[in-house]
Amino acid sequence: MQIKERLYFAKAYIFDFYGTLVEIDNEPPQMWETLKNLGFDCHLSMQEMWESDGFDGCLTPSYDSTPSYQDWRKNNIFQLITQSGVPTERVNEIFIHLLEIEKQATKKAIPNANSIIRLLRAHNKKIGLCSNWDFPIQPYLEQAGLPLFDAVSVSAEVGARKPNAKIFADICTKLNVSPSESIFIGDHWFNDIAGAMRSELFPVWIRYDNPTCGMANHVLEFNTLSDFEKELELIFC
Repeated sequence: MQIKERLYFAKAYIFDFYGTLVEIDNEPPQMWETLKNLGFDCHLSMQEMWESDGFDGCLTPSYDSTPSYQDWRKNNIFQLITQSGVPTERVNEIFIHLLEIEKQATKKAIPNANSIIRLLRAHNKKIGLCSNWDFPIQPYLEQAGLPLFDAVSVSAEVGARKPNAKIFADICTKLNVSPSESIFIGDHWFNDIAGAMRSELFPVWIRYDNPTCGMANHVLEFNTLSDFEKELELIFC
């Protein structure tokens, strides 16, 4: 089947969240910056070892497991804090402080995020969301003004982080479609595009000025979400 035919006949379009449909509206200092500003020996590389993104592709606890995802993430942040030289008696205090700063982050919809979903819905496509995300995602969807999705898979709920196949299988099951009937749209090459290909979904890469992958028969790529929407308009209209 030709690529444009695959887009036309696909039953479901599944989107990554951050970087694909939303971007930062307000970005507070990162944890490593706060620790450094407090006089502790922390660096970006240390945060990257212990933040959730450092475990991409892995299975993790879930919200409902024992220990829970929240316990797992707390332990990771505690490791970051203690390795930065925070005295034991201050670890919990600093942990609470870091979470308070983290809550200040806000997200907004990327231009064309809502209009591309409306276009797909107008052509009876199922719309899914599949994200590596630490928190219940609905408040962030409301914050960004995004619509309801037919199904949502969040890594903290599923217990698997993209590009792990488990989370791709989860969203397809919730949408009641096979991977071969699904299009996955994302901005992260490893998590979204490689993950989708490994899981037999057809990937669309929103590459934001990154060099082309040179795999035109396997990956459809656009510089922006707006460019992809224009292509869909041509295909459907």
